[in-house]
Amino acid sequence: MRVLKITAALALTVGLVLGPAGTTQAAPPGNGYDYTDPAQTGCSATGITIWSKELRHPATGAVNGVMELRYSTACETNWVRVNNYVNGAAARKIIVRPRVHAPAGGSLEYAEDSTVDVYHGWSYGLQVYAPSWVCVDVGAVLIDGTAVIGSNGQALDRVC
Repeated sequence: MRVLKITAALALTVGLVLGPAGTTQAAPPGNGYDYTDPAQTGCSATGITIWSKELRHPATGAVNGVMELRYSTACETNWVRVNNYVNGAAARKIIVRPRVHAPAGGSLEYAEDSTVDVYHGWSYGLQVYAPSWVCVDVGAVLIDGTAVIGSNGQALDRVC
């Protein structure tokens, strides 16, 4: 597995997306999974953690949470899951799928999600379709009021 750093400016440009609404249904394969809830689509049932990183306080180094990149083997999707150790802190989960050319022709278009919630313990963002040959950029930030109390280094990590 290869991990690269992406600039913090990219992480800050990702907009806020609120949680999904609607009924529980399986989404169609491919891009039909973009911006859907992994639990509502059933994709989380085959979700495995393929990468993780501690969320550290930028000044003290204290570990205030952990982020994971999850992959559904059935749906071929990725999403970010965070375990927030600080009660009352907001957790921002970021995932970006760059535009990539498919091996068999065509391409997957750019997709990004930034989901924020105030939840102590595990929470997750929306998923994007990303078969095993696709790299995604991921990040997470824990915020207490206006102070950053945990991050993956103020950058996005590329996971392939």
